[in-house]
Amino acid sequence: MGLPGSPPSTENSAQTDRLIYEQVFDNALVGICFMQHRRFLRVNARMEEMLGYQSGEMLGQSVRTVYARQEDFDEVGRVIESFPTTNRYVHERPLVAKDGSLLWCLISGRMIDPRDPDSSSVWVVQDMTAKKQAEDQLARAHQRLEQIVQSRTLNLQKTNATLKLEVERRRESERAMIESREKYRVLIRNVPLGIVVTDAAGEIVEINPAMQGFFATSDLATFTSMARNAACSVLGDGTPLSLLELIAACSPSVTRRVEHLTARWEAADGAPRWFDVAGVRVPVRDLGCAIVFLDRTEQRNARAREHAQQQQLAHASRLSLMGQFASALAHELGQPLNACLSYAAGIEHRLGPELRKRPDAQEALSRIQLHLHQAGDVVKNVRAFVAKHRPEDEEIDLATLVHGTIDLLQLQLREAAASVKLRIGDDLPRLRGTRVELQQVLVNLIVNAIEAMRGAGVAHPHIEVAVARAGRSSVRLSVADNGPGVPADMQETIFQPYTTSKPGGLGMGLMMCRTIIESHGGTLQIEPRRKRGAAFRCVLPVDKDDKP
Repeated sequence: MGLPGSPPSTENSAQTDRLIYEQVFDNALVGICFMQHRRFLRVNARMEEMLGYQSGEMLGQSVRTVYARQEDFDEVGRVIESFPTTNRYVHERPLVAKDGSLLWCLISGRMIDPRDPDSSSVWVVQDMTAKKQAEDQLARAHQRLEQIVQSRTLNLQKTNATLKLEVERRRESERAMIESREKYRVLIRNVPLGIVVTDAAGEIVEINPAMQGFFATSDLATFTSMARNAACSVLGDGTPLSLLELIAACSPSVTRRVEHLTARWEAADGAPRWFDVAGVRVPVRDLGCAIVFLDRTEQRNARAREHAQQQQLAHASRLSLMGQFASALAHELGQPLNACLSYAAGIEHRLGPELRKRPDAQEALSRIQLHLHQAGDVVKNVRAFVAKHRPEDEEIDLATLVHGTIDLLQLQLREAAASVKLRIGDDLPRLRGTRVELQQVLVNLIVNAIEAMRGAGVAHPHIEVAVARAGRSSVRLSVADNGPGVPADMQETIFQPYTTSKPGGLGMGLMMCRTIIESHGGTLQIEPRRKRGAAFRCVLPVDKDDKP
């Protein structure tokens, strides 16, 4: 991996590369270690933190310390014996931390010199415990990584041959530096993390293959061009910025200081991806920072799916509780309603002569009794609905039902100063169903229109109720107003429970209306694309004996 500055054959270049690699090694977001004869030679801070060890505590220890089972240790040992031939090993194993807890880890290793059995090896360890639920996705990603490793191995073999000739002409000190550089080169090329290196001016001078794969670019020039326009946002901030600006934001100004943040990036197809990003300054002349990208997209998608499932479960629980509440409420309201009816009948019986002299009082008492009967029918209907018992169907004159409903709502209409226009078609067919349920639907639609117009401050509120045939086998009933209408973003969900635009509304009325209409074999819909107001249309099947 080339870097700006002196030619790679010079001592200064080797020192520069080594410093970069050491910074990446020390600050990597995954565990990395070097081993020889199955003992730890060097372990980075992430691996020590992952396994619960203090700094330097693992050096010199046998790798058996971190294996949970002797069988795993022996099996890996047999595979390592074949390293001079294959020079690669990737597996998933349970590792044991210092406190005895188990971690499921993805472990990948490679010999530094596959032709030397005593050569040291480099190992990358990732904590996969939180990712086991995404095992299939990780398996596919691992397969793609293996293909990249195989492709890069051919290039590395050629590079190693050239470097060997160069090492032979150098002094022993230069030999050690070049060997160290090759260790880190294997790490950067094969680690499943995106790495970006910048110069002192903040310009990108190198990206690794993983970074190219994350952002679907083939080379440095393509990546730099894309990064100028790629849309990103930082978690917790939300301010839009380009990928170049994100890289600059993660570039610390002080040596040894590490900047961390989580960012959201939108691909060309609009699909979001999430990255944990960490940047560390490289204390080398002409170089700036090394920025590391860790893809967290699958983890976030898994959490989003889990959250959606929890919401659906909570929704189902609320519906169940609502049914229980409605049943209890209907039961408790039955007795006081019956008592009110009895009192009203007693007043009419005892004050009959006086009431005949006061037609206005007689009319008021009649309306009280009418509304009490209506309320009692609604309570009975709710109890039957919760008990999944459908009342007996009856023959319904839809025109009479509409006139009676408007008469019931005269008080609300007068208080709202709302005018009503009825358009009742001739020769309407008969319906069979539950009169109380259909009247409940009509009351709900008209009251919703009144409240919507009142809330919007409509100067001349107006409601139109129309009834007409809709072909040979159905009749259409519509309720329209000149209010503010239903917001576009609510038209798809307006019939779902707990969806409401009214302050303090429960969001259950329209859901119950659609349930009632559908139980009668009909449909209830909102008419789309209206310039003013809202209109609801229900279509009901007619009595089969009344079809023309």
